Amino acid sequence: MTSEALVKRVLMVDDDPGIGPLVSLCLDPLGVEVVTAKGLADALVLARQKEFALVLLDLALGVEDGLEILPRLRAEPSLRNVPVVAFSAHDSRRQEALQQGVDSFIARPFSSADLQETVARYVA
Repeated sequence: MTSEALVKRVLMVDDDPGIGPLVSLCLDPLGVEVVTAKGLADALVLARQKEFALVLLDLALGVEDGLEILPRLRAEPSLRNVPVVAFSAHDSRRQEALQQGVDSFIARPFSSADLQETVARYVA
């Protein structure tokens, strides 16, 4: 796989089916492909099929908690060194997420400018 493919692909882990298209639309000006996983199992399957430059991880995944699955994502060889940006409607989880090892945090609802700025830091 070329480094260009790696640089421009983001894995978004979110169980809300409406968020993926919205995030794709927001990141389109950056030339970023957004691939959506509904939870840990989907994310691991996708990580074994494609390379990603960044993981966007929702902390509220219905039956799963983003911070609980974070170690499993980090254990996946293809994601071990991939930055993780967590997002949540509960800004109170920011400190906890950063302490657990995410690289950055975005509070929801987020603006397209905030999302683009954060993603651009990790996706050259």
